[in-house]
Amino acid sequence: MQGPQSSGSRPLRQWRSHRLLAIARAVIAITKPNEWRAWVDSIASGDRADAHRQMMRRLGIKREHIRHQASPAGDVMVLVWEGVEQDRVAPLLADLAQNPQSEHERYIATHVIPDLHGVDPSAGPPPMMQEVATIET
Repeated sequence: MQGPQSSGSRPLRQWRSHRLLAIARAVIAITKPNEWRAWVDSIASGDRADAHRQMMRRLGIKREHIRHQASPAGDVMVLVWEGVEQDRVAPLLADLAQNPQSEHERYIATHVIPDLHGVDPSAGPPPMMQEVATIET
Protein backbone atom coordinates (compact mmCIF):
# COMPACT_ATOMS: atom_id res chain seq x y z
CA MET A 1 0.00 0.00 0.00
CA GLN A 2 1.32 3.42 -0.92
CA GLY A 3 1.33 6.38 1.44
CA PRO A 4 -0.46 9.67 0.86
CA GLN A 5 0.18 11.20 -2.53
CA SER A 6 0.79 14.80 -3.50
CA SER A 7 -0.83 16.25 -6.61
CA GLY A 8 2.18 14.97 -8.54
CA SER A 9 3.53 11.44 -8.43
CA ARG A 10 5.89 11.89 -5.48
CA PRO A 11 4.60 10.71 -2.04
CA LEU A 12 3.92 13.55 0.38
CA ARG A 13 6.62 12.41 2.79
CA GLN A 14 9.20 12.89 -0.01
CA TRP A 15 7.89 16.41 -0.76
CA ARG A 16 8.16 17.26 2.92
CA SER A 17 11.69 15.96 3.20
CA HIS A 18 12.84 18.04 0.21
CA ARG A 19 10.93 21.20 1.09
CA LEU A 20 12.87 24.32 2.01
CA LEU A 21 11.78 26.34 5.01
CA ALA A 22 10.82 29.35 2.90
CA ILE A 23 7.83 28.62 0.68
CA ALA A 24 5.60 31.18 -0.99
CA ARG A 25 2.29 30.67 -2.73
CA ALA A 26 0.18 32.69 -5.14
CA VAL A 27 -3.10 31.91 -6.85
CA ILE A 28 -3.49 33.67 -10.20
CA ALA A 29 -6.32 33.51 -12.73
CA ILE A 30 -5.71 31.87 -16.11
CA THR A 31 -7.65 33.59 -18.90
CA LYS A 32 -6.32 31.52 -21.82
CA PRO A 33 -5.73 27.95 -20.57
CA ASN A 34 -4.38 26.47 -23.83
CA GLU A 35 -1.89 29.29 -24.41
CA TRP A 36 -0.97 29.24 -20.72
CA ARG A 37 -0.22 25.50 -20.89
CA ALA A 38 2.03 26.04 -23.92
CA TRP A 39 3.81 28.80 -21.96
CA VAL A 40 4.37 26.49 -18.98
CA ASP A 41 5.72 23.78 -21.28
CA SER A 42 8.15 26.30 -22.79
CA ILE A 43 9.54 27.39 -19.40
CA ALA A 44 9.66 23.86 -17.99
CA SER A 45 11.59 22.19 -20.77
CA GLY A 46 11.21 24.19 -23.97
CA ASP A 47 12.83 27.15 -25.65
CA ARG A 48 12.37 29.46 -22.63
CA ALA A 49 13.63 27.03 -19.97
CA ASP A 50 17.15 28.49 -19.64
CA ALA A 51 15.94 32.09 -19.48
CA HIS A 52 13.30 31.16 -16.93
CA ARG A 53 15.85 29.48 -14.67
CA GLN A 54 18.08 32.56 -14.91
CA MET A 55 15.14 34.68 -13.77
CA MET A 56 14.43 32.26 -10.91
CA ARG A 57 18.05 32.48 -9.74
CA ARG A 58 17.91 36.30 -9.86
CA LEU A 59 14.76 36.30 -7.73
CA GLY A 60 16.11 33.73 -5.24
CA ILE A 61 13.65 30.99 -6.23
CA LYS A 62 15.11 27.54 -5.59
CA ARG A 63 12.24 25.51 -7.05
CA GLU A 64 8.99 26.49 -8.73
CA HIS A 65 5.85 24.34 -8.66
CA ILE A 66 3.10 25.29 -11.10
CA ARG A 67 -0.33 23.74 -10.72
CA HIS A 68 -3.55 24.18 -12.69
CA GLN A 69 -6.93 24.15 -10.96
CA ALA A 70 -10.12 24.22 -13.00
CA SER A 71 -13.26 25.38 -11.24
CA PRO A 72 -16.74 26.62 -12.12
CA ALA A 73 -15.47 30.14 -11.34
CA GLY A 74 -12.62 29.78 -13.86
CA ASP A 75 -9.15 28.33 -14.18
CA VAL A 76 -6.39 29.33 -11.77
CA MET A 77 -2.68 28.72 -11.48
CA VAL A 78 -1.32 27.82 -8.07
CA LEU A 79 2.28 28.98 -8.02
CA VAL A 80 4.60 27.78 -5.25
CA TRP A 81 8.09 29.19 -4.91
CA GLU A 82 10.59 27.46 -2.64
CA GLY A 83 13.33 29.65 -1.23
CA VAL A 84 11.17 32.80 -1.09
CA GLU A 85 9.33 34.11 1.97
CA GLN A 86 5.58 34.64 1.52
CA ASP A 87 5.79 38.37 2.23
CA ARG A 88 8.17 38.81 -0.73
CA VAL A 89 5.81 37.34 -3.37
CA ALA A 90 3.76 40.47 -4.09
CA PRO A 91 6.78 42.81 -4.27
CA LEU A 92 8.74 40.34 -6.45
CA LEU A 93 5.83 39.91 -8.86
CA ALA A 94 5.28 43.68 -9.01
CA ASP A 95 8.98 44.34 -9.62
CA LEU A 96 9.08 41.66 -12.30
CA ALA A 97 6.12 43.28 -14.06
CA GLN A 98 7.29 46.88 -13.69
CA ASN A 99 11.08 46.50 -14.00
CA PRO A 100 11.88 43.49 -16.20
CA GLN A 101 15.62 42.75 -16.35
CA SER A 102 15.74 40.57 -19.49
CA GLU A 103 13.87 39.78 -22.70
CA HIS A 104 12.27 36.83 -20.90
CA GLU A 105 11.06 39.04 -18.05
CA ARG A 106 9.78 41.64 -20.55
CA TYR A 107 7.79 38.88 -22.27
CA ILE A 108 6.30 37.88 -18.93
CA ALA A 109 5.45 41.52 -18.14
CA THR A 110 4.01 42.41 -21.55
CA HIS A 111 2.36 39.16 -22.61
CA VAL A 112 2.08 36.45 -19.95
CA ILE A 113 0.78 38.58 -17.07
CA PRO A 114 -1.73 40.71 -19.02
CA ASP A 115 -2.80 38.26 -21.75
CA LEU A 116 -2.60 34.80 -20.18
CA HIS A 117 -3.51 35.86 -16.64
CA GLY A 118 -5.65 38.95 -17.31
CA VAL A 119 -3.75 41.05 -14.77
CA ASP A 120 -2.91 44.71 -15.34
CA PRO A 121 0.84 45.00 -14.56
CA SER A 122 0.51 48.73 -13.89
CA ALA A 123 -2.03 48.10 -11.10
CA GLY A 124 0.71 47.41 -8.55
CA PRO A 125 1.27 44.33 -6.43
CA PRO A 126 -1.58 41.98 -5.63
CA PRO A 127 -2.91 42.04 -2.08
CA MET A 128 -1.00 40.02 0.47
CA MET A 129 -2.29 36.54 1.20
CA GLN A 130 -3.86 36.57 4.64
CA GLU A 131 -3.26 33.65 6.96
CA VAL A 132 -6.56 32.59 8.46
CA ALA A 133 -5.46 29.63 10.57
CA THR A 134 -2.66 27.19 11.25
CA ILE A 135 -3.89 23.83 12.45
CA GLU A 136 -1.54 21.17 13.79
CA THR A 137 -2.02 17.70 15.24
